[in-house]
Amino acid sequence: MERLTAEEKQKLDKQLKEVSKRVNEILDAYGEKAVQEVPARGRKLIGYVPQFLIDALNSVTTVWSYDYRLISLEEKEVVRKSGNKEKVYQATVEVSLWILDDRLKKVQIGGGENVTPADAIKGAITDAIGKCLSLYSIGSKAYRGELELKGVKHFEPKTVSATEKQIEYVKTLAKKTNIEYPKMVKQILNKTVRSEDDLKSLSGSEISRIIEAYKRIAV
Repeated sequence: MERLTAEEKQKLDKQLKEVSKRVNEILDAYGEKAVQEVPARGRKLIGYVPQFLIDALNSVTTVWSYDYRLISLEEKEVVRKSGNKEKVYQATVEVSLWILDDRLKKVQIGGGENVTPADAIKGAITDAIGKCLSLYSIGSKAYRGELELKGVKHFEPKTVSATEKQIEYVKTLAKKTNIEYPKMVKQILNKTVRSEDDLKSLSGSEISRIIEAYKRIAV
């Protein structure tokens, strides 16, 4: 790849600083709605909601892009505070991101964990994009610990219940595969359900795991 000349680099550096300044001003203007408390190992951090970060960048320039390389995708079993075991996927990716000129890329490693492989990879990419942007000093307040805690809405893990549509889908798949849902739930979640009301007590992520298990058999 052709390298930047000293003059080009100086000009681009000035443009990048202007982009960074404008994006950070927009993030500040968003206020509390663009900030969230996120869990970390043994502590809690304050960071930007990813979509607000991307929206702010797009409002200043659309001349940016990224690509990623999947480093690893592992399946593991975790024990939740409730004592229930859950299968999750842990992804690690390497993201290369550039703004204004692809000859000046920033590269970072990101990690993500979720109950589906696709969402784990998506989370890892989002994590790495935020880190790359911080190397351009975009959203760097989060990494410097300068975001205000006062008035920030605390992050709570989503505990969305199973929807009626999901429950009906599970019942349909149970008939299609000739495997009753109490048996499937016991096998996948190690939980006992005896009725449709019991199914409604499952979380959205739990019912999604049951659906995925049925779909693997139904194919």
